[in-house]
Amino acid sequence: MRRQLDWPVEGLLLDVEHNGFWYEGWGERPADGTAALATARHHLAEVPVLVPVYGHRYLPAGRGCFGHPVLSMWQTDIIYYGLDLADYVHQEFDEARGDVDESWNPRATAPFWRDLL
Repeated sequence: MRRQLDWPVEGLLLDVEHNGFWYEGWGERPADGTAALATARHHLAEVPVLVPVYGHRYLPAGRGCFGHPVLSMWQTDIIYYGLDLADYVHQEFDEARGDVDESWNPRATAPFWRDLL
């Protein structure tokens, strides 16, 4: 369970360390790779925790966290996978659902994570 809870942050740290990712809200990236990783880790300790739903699909944790879209997280490749948990279940497991139309417009509300979509 701990590994799944850590997955989103660890994926971001992997991109910081190996792929040059840097979130502009963290200020200027340190030139030293070790310092950049430590700075990113410090900032990521403050972001909302995401709870695993299935595989690498996540929802924000905490009281009042209903109606949020389900996010598919793979390092910094983060996309919407459902308007909310119910829609996600249909997206992932309901073969009869078919394609979504133009009205399918999820809006992430979890600070930091929404900026990476």
